[in-house]
Amino acid sequence: MIATRLQFFLVSAVFALVFVACVASNACAQTPSAAPALGLIATTINGNVGDAAAIEGSTVYSGDYLSTREGGSMLVRFGSLSLELQPSSGAHIYRAPYGVIVELNHGTAVYATPGSQQNLVIVASDVRVTPVLSLADMGRVSLEDPCHVSVYSQRGQVDVQTGPESRVVEEGKAYKVTAMNEVSYRDFVSPDVSDYHSYHTHKACAAPTQMVHSNRAAIAAGTSHFVLVSSVVVGVTTGILIYKALESPARP
Repeated sequence: MIATRLQFFLVSAVFALVFVACVASNACAQTPSAAPALGLIATTINGNVGDAAAIEGSTVYSGDYLSTREGGSMLVRFGSLSLELQPSSGAHIYRAPYGVIVELNHGTAVYATPGSQQNLVIVASDVRVTPVLSLADMGRVSLEDPCHVSVYSQRGQVDVQTGPESRVVEEGKAYKVTAMNEVSYRDFVSPDVSDYHSYHTHKACAAPTQMVHSNRAAIAAGTSHFVLVSSVVVGVTTGILIYKALESPARP
């Protein structure tokens, strides 16, 4: 009789432990991510977060992949920073001590920064685009192919770097930039991490064959990776979504 009761007690104890483990497991599975929100999708047309359709008002987290299909667009707000992905574009978004860093994988991104302590940096291939922190900035970065990036500063100034060469793009000017290296990704991490380059491979881009400075005569081949583009060619490039966000009295 005692043995039977002891056996019953042991079986009951095992079931109780299994039940507690299951409850704890379900609770953990239902607990939302501890990672703090990075941004908010303000507006979107034919946009995606990862493989899922983007929803206006939904949260963006560090490491998310945002993309737009043909004819699509997406405006994301990171506090006082704004990023618009134009049609057929994609980018990985990461938290940074200074604000946000964007790895543009294809297409075009339009940015707006407030000229305060927050900043938004865009990396396209091995070209790094950093708006000047002390100025309110608005501009556009396009990854035309793995070796060619265009940068237009509509307002403010932006520092552009590829390899050891850098240039400040002044307000109203645009440059075609030849990257030092084409980047092929094995995995995606923030461009700010110390071992960033171990997650991809480099293939040297062809040296610039001819550099034309606005309407001036051509200068020697290979002397610069930057080509100034005439403002007539640039035209009006402000992202419509960002323009509306900046003009809205309800903007954050």
